[in-house]
Amino acid sequence: MIKLGLIGYPLSHSLSPAIHKTALDQLGLEGDYELLETSPEGIADRVKYLKNNNFTGFNVTIPHKIEIMKFLDDIDDFAQKVGAVNTVVINRDKKLSGYNTDVYGFIQAIPAEVRENLKGKKAVILGSGGAARAVGFAAAEAGIEELGIITLPDEIPDAQQIKELINNSYNQLKINCSALSDVMTLTDVSLIINATPVGMEGMFEGISPVSEYSLSTLPQQAFIYDIVYKPQKTKLLELAEKHGFKTLGGLDMLILQGARSFFLWTGRQAPVEAIKNTLLKQI
Repeated sequence: MIKLGLIGYPLSHSLSPAIHKTALDQLGLEGDYELLETSPEGIADRVKYLKNNNFTGFNVTIPHKIEIMKFLDDIDDFAQKVGAVNTVVINRDKKLSGYNTDVYGFIQAIPAEVRENLKGKKAVILGSGGAARAVGFAAAEAGIEELGIITLPDEIPDAQQIKELINNSYNQLKINCSALSDVMTLTDVSLIINATPVGMEGMFEGISPVSEYSLSTLPQQAFIYDIVYKPQKTKLLELAEKHGFKTLGGLDMLILQGARSFFLWTGRQAPVEAIKNTLLKQI
């Protein structure tokens, strides 16, 4: 019996159970994936519960991706670089091993022909939270030469922290932090990534984090990547497509990071297409 789960707070809208239950069913594996809502003060007790109740492993989401590292016996080198863990394997000896599959999912979701052309180019990340940090490392791994981190004026210190963290591992990468403006010109940018919740279903839906004017200044070969997956086509992607740019939403990243977690737990390749078909019926 493969027992899996997700810890975070809150968890009401997570699609992770659908990802992993589909994988288990399609591969004929007996198991389950539980949502385990865990407050910040309850993380130590939750980790004990998972170890003592024969869980194979678990995912970690907001707000625990950094805090969980205190409870792990070993951490993958790349997760150590990023400074965040989203996947934990519980070994037979009950020792905990931590990994970061967010970066893998982000990179692998980008079409190969786009990915191959990113080396030496400039990327811009919108946002300065945990998602922006993972995306920044992903951009560095993809060979980006220059990175702009654009955020709200009062969040510039958070962007500076991300810059320092990335430069600790990639000291040749040029990183600039700046405040969001409706009149930004992006003429030298090859990749824009939205790592904010702006555009997400709910209070931010129908809003683009970048003005249409700024998008119109991009070179025609630019690629626009929004890691929001619900709705599938955000306002940012709508505007980008209106101007003829290639785009990508966040669903493939979500699936691929989950598939990587599943492999770490089971040693089996998750059925990505079956998972995507399942999720498309739910969002």
